[in-house]
Amino acid sequence: MSPRRQPKPKLRGMPDGATIVSRVLEQTAAELQQAEVQRGHSWEKRERQLAYAILFARHIGRYIAESLRPDFPEIQSGENPSQSVSGVKRVDINFSTPEAGLGFAISLKSVHFGEKDNGDAHFTHNIKRNDEELRVEATAHHLRQPYAVLVAVVFLPFESCVDRSRTSSFARWVEKLWPLKGRGEPDDPPDRFELVFVALYARNGKELHFYQVGGEVKCPRQGRPSSLLTFEEFCRLIKRTYYKRNGKDFAFEGEDPLQ
Repeated sequence: MSPRRQPKPKLRGMPDGATIVSRVLEQTAAELQQAEVQRGHSWEKRERQLAYAILFARHIGRYIAESLRPDFPEIQSGENPSQSVSGVKRVDINFSTPEAGLGFAISLKSVHFGEKDNGDAHFTHNIKRNDEELRVEATAHHLRQPYAVLVAVVFLPFESCVDRSRTSSFARWVEKLWPLKGRGEPDDPPDRFELVFVALYARNGKELHFYQVGGEVKCPRQGRPSSLLTFEEFCRLIKRTYYKRNGKDFAFEGEDPLQ
Protein backbone atom coordinates (compact mmCIF):
# COMPACT_ATOMS: atom_id res chain seq x y z
CA MET A 1 0.00 0.00 0.00
CA SER A 2 1.74 3.17 -1.15
CA PRO A 3 1.18 6.43 0.73
CA ARG A 4 -0.65 9.16 -1.12
CA ARG A 5 -1.47 12.77 -0.41
CA GLN A 6 -4.71 13.21 1.50
CA PRO A 7 -7.03 16.23 1.20
CA LYS A 8 -7.18 18.39 4.29
CA PRO A 9 -10.41 17.97 6.26
CA LYS A 10 -12.55 21.09 6.00
CA LEU A 11 -13.95 21.90 9.42
CA ARG A 12 -15.30 25.12 10.86
CA GLY A 13 -14.09 25.84 14.35
CA MET A 14 -13.15 23.11 16.82
CA PRO A 15 -14.95 19.83 15.99
CA ASP A 16 -16.23 17.51 18.70
CA GLY A 17 -14.78 14.07 19.25
CA ALA A 18 -17.75 12.20 17.81
CA THR A 19 -17.58 14.15 14.55
CA ILE A 20 -13.89 13.45 14.21
CA VAL A 21 -13.85 9.75 15.07
CA SER A 22 -16.89 8.97 12.94
CA ARG A 23 -15.19 10.54 9.92
CA VAL A 24 -11.88 8.85 10.69
CA LEU A 25 -13.47 5.40 11.03
CA GLU A 26 -15.43 5.89 7.82
CA GLN A 27 -12.40 7.11 5.87
CA THR A 28 -10.16 4.38 7.26
CA ALA A 29 -12.60 1.60 6.35
CA ALA A 30 -13.18 3.01 2.86
CA GLU A 31 -9.49 3.38 2.07
CA LEU A 32 -8.72 -0.09 3.42
CA GLN A 33 -11.41 -1.60 1.23
CA GLN A 34 -10.15 0.33 -1.79
CA ALA A 35 -6.61 -0.92 -1.17
CA GLU A 36 -7.84 -4.52 -0.95
CA VAL A 37 -9.70 -4.15 -4.24
CA GLN A 38 -6.55 -2.83 -5.90
CA ARG A 39 -4.57 -5.77 -4.54
CA GLY A 40 -7.15 -8.23 -5.81
CA HIS A 41 -7.33 -10.10 -2.50
CA SER A 42 -7.70 -9.45 1.23
CA TRP A 43 -4.80 -9.15 3.65
CA GLU A 44 -3.97 -11.75 6.21
CA LYS A 45 -5.35 -10.93 9.67
CA ARG A 46 -2.17 -9.38 11.13
CA GLU A 47 -1.36 -7.57 7.92
CA ARG A 48 -4.86 -6.09 7.76
CA GLN A 49 -4.72 -4.94 11.37
CA LEU A 50 -1.41 -3.19 10.74
CA ALA A 51 -2.75 -1.50 7.61
CA TYR A 52 -5.84 -0.39 9.54
CA ALA A 53 -3.70 1.14 12.31
CA ILE A 54 -1.54 3.00 9.78
CA LEU A 55 -4.55 4.44 7.97
CA PHE A 56 -6.32 5.33 11.21
CA ALA A 57 -3.24 7.21 12.47
CA ARG A 58 -2.93 9.07 9.17
CA HIS A 59 -6.54 10.26 9.25
CA ILE A 60 -6.81 11.07 12.97
CA GLY A 61 -3.47 12.86 12.74
CA ARG A 62 -4.81 15.17 10.02
CA TYR A 63 -7.81 16.14 12.12
CA ILE A 64 -5.69 16.82 15.19
CA ALA A 65 -3.28 18.93 13.13
CA GLU A 66 -6.09 20.91 11.48
CA SER A 67 -7.65 21.61 14.86
CA LEU A 68 -4.34 23.01 16.16
CA ARG A 69 -3.46 24.86 12.96
CA PRO A 70 -5.12 28.21 13.89
CA ASP A 71 -2.52 28.57 16.66
CA PHE A 72 0.31 26.73 14.89
CA PRO A 73 0.16 27.41 11.10
CA GLU A 74 3.32 25.39 10.36
CA ILE A 75 1.98 22.17 11.93
CA GLN A 76 2.29 19.02 9.81
CA SER A 77 0.88 15.51 9.98
CA GLY A 78 1.54 12.22 8.22
CA GLU A 79 4.87 10.86 9.51
CA ASN A 80 6.93 13.93 8.76
CA PRO A 81 10.72 13.96 9.24
CA SER A 82 12.04 15.35 12.52
CA GLN A 83 15.69 15.66 13.44
CA SER A 84 16.78 13.72 16.53
CA VAL A 85 20.11 12.90 18.15
CA SER A 86 20.16 9.57 16.29
CA GLY A 87 19.23 11.00 12.91
CA VAL A 88 15.99 11.86 11.18
CA LYS A 89 12.91 10.29 12.77
CA ARG A 90 9.35 10.34 11.49
CA VAL A 91 6.59 11.60 13.78
CA ASP A 92 2.85 11.59 13.23
CA ILE A 93 2.31 15.29 14.01
CA ASN A 94 4.92 17.97 14.52
CA PHE A 95 5.17 21.71 14.82
CA SER A 96 8.53 23.30 14.15
CA THR A 97 10.01 26.52 12.84
CA PRO A 98 13.44 27.28 11.36
CA GLU A 99 14.09 29.76 14.18
CA ALA A 100 13.12 27.59 17.19
CA GLY A 101 13.39 24.03 15.90
CA LEU A 102 10.91 21.43 17.13
CA GLY A 103 8.16 23.03 19.21
CA PHE A 104 6.07 19.93 19.85
CA ALA A 105 5.45 16.50 18.39
CA ILE A 106 2.58 14.06 18.87
CA SER A 107 3.14 10.32 18.56
CA LEU A 108 0.08 8.18 17.81
CA LYS A 109 -0.24 4.49 18.69
CA SER A 110 -3.34 2.31 18.52
CA VAL A 111 -4.76 -1.16 19.12
CA HIS A 112 -8.13 -1.60 17.44
CA PHE A 113 -8.68 -5.35 17.64
CA GLY A 114 -8.40 -7.58 20.67
CA GLU A 115 -6.96 -11.08 20.65
CA LYS A 116 -10.03 -12.75 22.15
CA ASP A 117 -13.85 -12.73 21.84
CA ASN A 118 -13.79 -11.92 18.12
CA GLY A 119 -11.63 -8.89 18.65
CA ASP A 120 -13.59 -7.46 21.60
CA ALA A 121 -11.18 -8.40 24.41
CA HIS A 122 -7.47 -8.40 25.32
CA PHE A 123 -6.02 -5.28 23.69
CA THR A 124 -2.54 -5.53 25.22
CA HIS A 125 -0.65 -7.64 22.67
CA ASN A 126 1.45 -4.69 21.40
CA ILE A 127 2.01 -3.01 24.75
CA LYS A 128 5.71 -3.88 25.19
CA ARG A 129 6.70 -2.92 21.65
CA ASN A 130 4.85 0.40 21.77
CA ASP A 131 6.34 1.24 25.16
CA GLU A 132 9.85 0.64 23.81
CA GLU A 133 9.20 2.66 20.65
CA LEU A 134 7.89 5.60 22.65
CA ARG A 135 10.91 5.58 24.97
CA VAL A 136 13.34 5.57 22.06
CA GLU A 137 11.43 8.34 20.30
CA ALA A 138 11.31 10.56 23.40
CA THR A 139 14.99 10.08 24.22
CA ALA A 140 16.20 10.69 20.67
CA HIS A 141 14.26 13.95 20.36
CA HIS A 142 14.81 15.34 23.85
CA LEU A 143 18.58 14.80 23.79
CA ARG A 144 18.80 16.98 20.70
CA GLN A 145 15.92 19.36 21.47
CA PRO A 146 15.34 19.40 25.25
CA TYR A 147 12.77 22.21 25.08
CA ALA A 148 10.49 20.31 22.70
CA VAL A 149 7.12 19.20 24.08
CA LEU A 150 6.40 15.56 23.25
CA VAL A 151 2.92 14.05 23.47
CA ALA A 152 2.06 10.34 23.33
CA VAL A 153 -1.48 9.17 22.51
CA VAL A 154 -2.63 5.54 22.49
CA PHE A 155 -6.04 4.88 20.89
CA LEU A 156 -8.19 2.04 22.25
CA PRO A 157 -11.87 1.17 21.77
CA PHE A 158 -14.11 1.50 24.82
CA GLU A 159 -14.35 -2.31 24.94
CA SER A 160 -10.85 -2.24 26.43
CA CYS A 161 -12.29 -0.82 29.67
CA VAL A 162 -14.41 -3.90 30.46
CA ASP A 163 -12.69 -6.79 28.70
CA ARG A 164 -10.98 -8.60 31.59
CA SER A 165 -12.27 -10.07 34.83
CA ARG A 166 -9.79 -8.26 37.10
CA THR A 167 -7.68 -5.60 35.37
CA SER A 168 -8.95 -4.24 32.05
CA SER A 169 -6.72 -3.74 29.01
CA PHE A 170 -7.22 0.01 29.39
CA ALA A 171 -5.95 -0.14 32.99
CA ARG A 172 -2.97 -2.23 31.95
CA TRP A 173 -2.06 0.34 29.31
CA VAL A 174 -2.29 3.18 31.82
CA GLU A 175 -0.07 1.28 34.25
CA LYS A 176 2.49 0.57 31.51
CA LEU A 177 2.50 4.18 30.28
CA TRP A 178 2.72 5.65 33.78
CA PRO A 179 6.56 5.90 33.88
CA LEU A 180 6.55 7.81 30.57
CA LYS A 181 4.53 10.80 31.78
CA GLY A 182 5.45 13.90 33.72
CA ARG A 183 8.43 15.55 32.02
CA GLY A 184 7.93 19.06 33.36
CA GLU A 185 11.29 20.72 32.74
CA PRO A 186 13.86 20.69 29.89
CA ASP A 187 16.45 19.02 32.15
CA ASP A 188 14.14 16.19 33.28
CA PRO A 189 14.86 12.63 32.07
CA PRO A 190 14.76 12.57 28.25
CA ASP A 191 12.87 9.25 27.98
CA ARG A 192 9.67 10.80 29.34
CA PHE A 193 6.88 12.68 27.60
CA GLU A 194 5.44 16.01 28.65
CA LEU A 195 1.92 14.59 28.13
CA VAL A 196 0.61 11.04 27.82
CA PHE A 197 -2.98 10.14 26.92
CA VAL A 198 -5.10 7.09 26.27
CA ALA A 199 -7.80 8.03 23.76
CA LEU A 200 -10.98 5.95 24.07
CA TYR A 201 -13.37 5.78 21.13
CA ALA A 202 -16.66 4.07 20.29
CA ARG A 203 -16.47 1.74 17.33
CA ASN A 204 -19.79 3.10 16.06
CA GLY A 205 -18.22 6.55 15.83
CA LYS A 206 -20.42 8.18 18.46
CA GLU A 207 -17.78 9.01 21.05
CA LEU A 208 -14.13 10.01 21.43
CA HIS A 209 -12.61 11.09 24.73
CA PHE A 210 -9.15 11.31 26.28
CA TYR A 211 -7.73 10.09 29.56
CA GLN A 212 -4.61 11.88 30.77
CA VAL A 213 -2.12 9.46 32.29
CA GLY A 214 -0.99 11.05 35.54
CA GLY A 215 -3.79 13.61 35.48
CA GLU A 216 -6.32 14.37 38.19
CA VAL A 217 -8.62 11.39 37.50
CA LYS A 218 -7.60 8.06 39.02
CA CYS A 219 -7.46 4.99 36.79
CA PRO A 220 -10.08 2.33 37.65
CA ARG A 221 -9.04 -1.30 37.55
CA GLN A 222 -12.27 -2.06 35.71
CA GLY A 223 -14.67 0.16 33.75
CA ARG A 224 -14.48 3.65 32.36
CA PRO A 225 -12.72 6.45 34.26
CA SER A 226 -15.05 8.70 36.23
CA SER A 227 -14.22 11.64 33.97
CA LEU A 228 -12.64 12.06 30.54
CA LEU A 229 -11.37 15.00 28.50
CA THR A 230 -13.14 16.21 25.38
CA PHE A 231 -11.25 16.65 22.14
CA GLU A 232 -11.19 20.40 22.71
CA GLU A 233 -9.79 19.96 26.23
CA PHE A 234 -7.15 17.59 24.84
CA CYS A 235 -6.02 20.22 22.30
CA ARG A 236 -6.14 22.99 24.90
CA LEU A 237 -3.86 21.03 27.24
CA ILE A 238 -1.30 20.54 24.48
CA LYS A 239 -1.35 24.26 23.70
CA ARG A 240 -1.09 25.25 27.35
CA THR A 241 1.88 22.92 27.90
CA TYR A 242 3.67 24.31 24.84
CA TYR A 243 3.04 27.92 25.87
CA LYS A 244 4.28 27.27 29.41
CA ARG A 245 7.45 25.60 28.16
CA ASN A 246 8.14 28.62 25.94
CA GLY A 247 7.30 31.32 28.49
CA LYS A 248 4.09 32.36 26.77
CA ASP A 249 1.62 31.48 29.53
CA PHE A 250 1.06 34.98 30.94
CA ALA A 251 -2.39 36.52 30.58
CA PHE A 252 -4.27 39.29 32.35
CA GLU A 253 -7.30 38.44 34.45
CA GLY A 254 -10.20 37.46 32.23
CA GLU A 255 -8.04 37.45 29.09
CA ASP A 256 -6.61 33.94 29.09
CA PRO A 257 -7.59 32.44 25.69
CA LEU A 258 -7.22 28.90 27.09
CA GLN A 259 -9.65 29.32 29.99
